[in-house]
Amino acid sequence: MLALLAPLFSGCAGTAEGVDTSVYAHLKAEKVANPKAPEAAALVIIRYPAMIHDYAENLYVSSFAIKAIGGEVTASAAKSQAARIAQSVVEKSSYYAMSLYHELRKELPQGSVLLSPHIIAWDKQHHLYSRPILATEQVPAVLTIDFNVYSFPDINRLMGSPPVTFGDLVTPLIVIKTSRWAQPALNGLLISSPPLASTAWRQATEHSLQQFQSRLDGSVDERPPSLDFIAFLRERDENTLQIPFKNTTEGGGGTIAVEQYPLEKIQMDGPAVAALEDGGAVDPFEGGFVKGASRRIVDILNTVDHNRATFFARQRALSRFDPELANVFFMQSDDESVRARLRLAEALVGAEREFLAAQSDSIYDGTYSGNYGVKMRKIIAAEYRMLEQRRHLARKQNLTTAVAAIALAGSVYGAAVASTSAGAATVVAATGAALGGSVWAMHQSFETRTESEEVGKYFMARMAPAFDRQMSVQMEWLESKEVITAKGFAEFRNKTLSLYQARVRSMQVDSADHCRFKHPALGTSGRWYGLCDHGLATGRGYGVVTDGQGDSVEYLGDARKGLAHGTGGMIVRRRGQLSAAYYEGAFRNGKPDGEVRVEKGGSPPQLRRFKAGVDTGRGNPGQFLGLGFKSSSVQVQVLNP
Repeated sequence: MLALLAPLFSGCAGTAEGVDTSVYAHLKAEKVANPKAPEAAALVIIRYPAMIHDYAENLYVSSFAIKAIGGEVTASAAKSQAARIAQSVVEKSSYYAMSLYHELRKELPQGSVLLSPHIIAWDKQHHLYSRPILATEQVPAVLTIDFNVYSFPDINRLMGSPPVTFGDLVTPLIVIKTSRWAQPALNGLLISSPPLASTAWRQATEHSLQQFQSRLDGSVDERPPSLDFIAFLRERDENTLQIPFKNTTEGGGGTIAVEQYPLEKIQMDGPAVAALEDGGAVDPFEGGFVKGASRRIVDILNTVDHNRATFFARQRALSRFDPELANVFFMQSDDESVRARLRLAEALVGAEREFLAAQSDSIYDGTYSGNYGVKMRKIIAAEYRMLEQRRHLARKQNLTTAVAAIALAGSVYGAAVASTSAGAATVVAATGAALGGSVWAMHQSFETRTESEEVGKYFMARMAPAFDRQMSVQMEWLESKEVITAKGFAEFRNKTLSLYQARVRSMQVDSADHCRFKHPALGTSGRWYGLCDHGLATGRGYGVVTDGQGDSVEYLGDARKGLAHGTGGMIVRRRGQLSAAYYEGAFRNGKPDGEVRVEKGGSPPQLRRFKAGVDTGRGNPGQFLGLGFKSSSVQVQVLNP
């Protein structure tokens, strides 16, 4: 027992404290320079764990204990508590994600921030994974944010140095990504908490390769990757990658590297946490983390080209309505027949975004204002009172009562394998008058067989209005207006597809099938989406080619005789190399030739001059011509959110 108490009193009260604010708190508030994303896209999608499927719970808990961030879990007592703490990560992530959503929704245009709650599951090979509950991730987005909060799964060390989310202490984990075409050398990975960085890089790389292969095969791959935190738990013996990193003070410019968001234990405002039980008029997470993080996200939105970041996702979204139009989309044709058809299709994708934005608002209202939010605020406030008492007891070194406080802290999360009734009697007897009956009485009201069942009930209850409520969305394109009314997203999508088929116009431009694209360094022929001449890539389009051994080329731009020729952008991947290289500018006969911007992970971007693929020195900015991306102009509006 004394060994378990050693961490409790080392450093006295300091062991239960954190930093007052996040590293992002110093950032100045900025407005979004380009307040509108392409109309068929969102600015931000927030992904977070929301519930666990019954058959995945044991695997999730065991993986959580094995892959604990902040230390190892070896003691049997700690393992027995892992289920409770593991469940608390899901519950609190779902709750605190609403704070981030609320703040971004205030800062960004209406309908541009979406929520994507995930359910944790496992596949036939017993691999842990997560999948989105809504169709949110089928909407193109400039940024996706994986968000959750973390607690070390050993309550005997809960107050010590490992990361913790308990009472007024919170440890956020975040990963921010964009399209790989917006940051090719990093596979689109922009920011990551260090424990998740290698996993996030592997997931981004794998997702890029899957999309590349689907283009090569002529198919469409819409499978979103698991949450990076869940993928991290799934991994076992994977190596820590030597990713090019930079710290948060370096901002968005300079070296092309992944920004590390440090593993912070943030101590929120105590009085605000204590007042949560009374309705939570002040959100303590807002000042501690959310405001600063939102400012950093706005900074990123001001530096990322929105059209570039959503170009390929918009093409995939269009393929649901019209595969022919999706192929022609790569050509960026100015033909009026193409533009009219594109405006209609993107107006419908934008209408889907607005419908999903209304669902996100319903999730927020249910989570934060509904039964679930009320209970979570009571738990957090009760935790704070216990944590404050623990700090007081640590100063006095009152061993007996301190042990009871730790035991009661573990009982907050009711995800025990069996009922908590027996444990309740033990804890109440141990605490006696020291902790008082009111706190424990409140916790008894949460008693269920497993906490996941309880959370599942509340989650589905707060989701039901989002799925079943009838909503109307008005969209405008050309000189037309259309109102689409539906109960639930499935019905809404069926109506958008029917509307498109009824109103679609013929196109004067076509994209040939089985057109070949080549690269001088690769001996095989790939696939081209665009104009074709005698079976070879010609004019504007998109091409992919690989040698099947790990070397591959992606190209968007102008081509001639099957090779890159003119203005374009090219992503080159080499076997055995961690990051890709990106070349944008002038090409001739498949090789960089002229002024070319070069981007490689770990180095600043450079403008170089090439001759037949050979770097001959510094480039002339006045002669550089970059790759352009176009956007359509449509309007959509939710009439009865």
